[in-house]
Amino acid sequence: MQATLRNIDRLVREYILPKRIVLIEGDVQGAELLLSAAAQQVGLGEQKAARLRGKCRIVFDFGQELRGGLRVVAGRGTGGMPVRLRLGESVGECLSDIGQKGSTNDHALRDITLPLPILSDQQFFDSGFRFACIEFSDERTDICLQAVNAVSVFSGREQVGSFVCSDALINRIFSVAAHTVKLCSSDYIWDGVKRDRLVWVGDLYPEITSFLTLFADDGCVSRSLDFVKAETPLPRWMNDFPMYSMWWIIILEEYYRMTGNAEYVLEQRAYYEKLIRQIDACVAESGDFDFGMNFVDWPTHGHTDEPEGVRSLCKLCARSGIQLEKLYGIHTGCAENILEKLSRKGAEVTEKKQIVALKYLSGTPLSEGERRILTEGGAKGFSTFMSCFLLTALSDLGGEDMALAALREYYGGMLAMGATSFWEDFDVEWLQRAVCPIDRLALPGETDIHGDFGKFCYIGYRHSLCHGWSAGVIPFLIKRILGVTVEEAGYKKVRIAPRLGGLEYAKAEIPTPYGILRVDCRRENGKTVVKAEAPAGVEVQIAEN
Repeated sequence: MQATLRNIDRLVREYILPKRIVLIEGDVQGAELLLSAAAQQVGLGEQKAARLRGKCRIVFDFGQELRGGLRVVAGRGTGGMPVRLRLGESVGECLSDIGQKGSTNDHALRDITLPLPILSDQQFFDSGFRFACIEFSDERTDICLQAVNAVSVFSGREQVGSFVCSDALINRIFSVAAHTVKLCSSDYIWDGVKRDRLVWVGDLYPEITSFLTLFADDGCVSRSLDFVKAETPLPRWMNDFPMYSMWWIIILEEYYRMTGNAEYVLEQRAYYEKLIRQIDACVAESGDFDFGMNFVDWPTHGHTDEPEGVRSLCKLCARSGIQLEKLYGIHTGCAENILEKLSRKGAEVTEKKQIVALKYLSGTPLSEGERRILTEGGAKGFSTFMSCFLLTALSDLGGEDMALAALREYYGGMLAMGATSFWEDFDVEWLQRAVCPIDRLALPGETDIHGDFGKFCYIGYRHSLCHGWSAGVIPFLIKRILGVTVEEAGYKKVRIAPRLGGLEYAKAEIPTPYGILRVDCRRENGKTVVKAEAPAGVEVQIAEN
């Protein structure tokens, strides 16, 4: 008897009541009842229901970014009336038409019109959103709504990693970053929950390091890496970006460092060997290179600094390759060759902070001018994708207090605009004018932070307000501020050397293959006192201060 293939949905569904009503237009009575609907069941004699007549609409705020859809429980009324349902990551997007300021139905539907049955309990959509609009356009409409819920869909995996410090804003930033990662990771790790909902390898680096800091390794990371490798037979580049294949090597080495999963990493040996030779073939003995294209980050794309960023990224890739080959017990010579050849040339970075950060972290000496580019201007010139690299380099070159100030400015800027998850892109210069946050409509003279900004591939409402690559603040806080460094793969040996800056204390719980590592660092009498509680199998070394 042939076995039947069963695809079982392992996601959890939670029904969430709206937190507030943003807007009511037309004849709507009893809308406030939908904020505390007791019965989530169709009934014939409903006593508590909102009644909507004629042309009208109502906009709900569910309080935070969600992945999922909308549940509408309809009672008595005129059946089959056309209802328009719209979702939005901002109020502006929720009320926009397709094509308006980049508003789209691409990747996940967020704007549909269909007949609404009476005496029905219907669920619609699977997208990323916080706001929802229910709109009727027929004068004959007369219908009761017994309940309107957001259907929150997420993995049931438990968050075991945490970070808490003496700064309430930083704690909030960590929490929102963790929520962002949670929304973007279910069976696979996506870039975003509204769009693109794809496994982009470059995006995966900050996402995976954040994921493994928050959750136990449950196969989601390896499944995502396997998916991209399977759709990328060599000599094709991953996601058609040569640099993303470099990121795959960097990720693989970091994954081994954080999990100690040698079995999985060893399975990648054949692919790695071919890929590192392919990369080596693109680098000339002179130090010049030609990958067919250059790409580091969207805000740097096409800039004269970008080739130096590619050079630095390729160096990081080669350094990861050297470490992987130690595990593999091989010596291709390619990784060392790439590193040596690329070190024969280089260019001065003239503007882009991301490129300076990558150059520094690749082990390349910086000029005084390059150092000033990174350390001056606070969070001006930051990007979400490169946040971990920017903050890490800044903490080394300008000190922890400077890095923490930039962190507050950058991520705090998104929070000030109503963010409950972190965005695909953000520029602090957007805040230099009168700007409307995401949780209301713009007033006269204001610009819409969502609809009126953005460039490259994320213009206006197309811009994702929940993007996992923005979560690089998580590994920065753990690795740099708390100073937790994995010295032997799988947390077998850990070094703790906190760099608290102006923080009075910082503590964390970190998942390891052996259990939870607990670290508590505090200022006491001018010294930093470190306490660590490690599970059996984890050796901890505390640096003297």
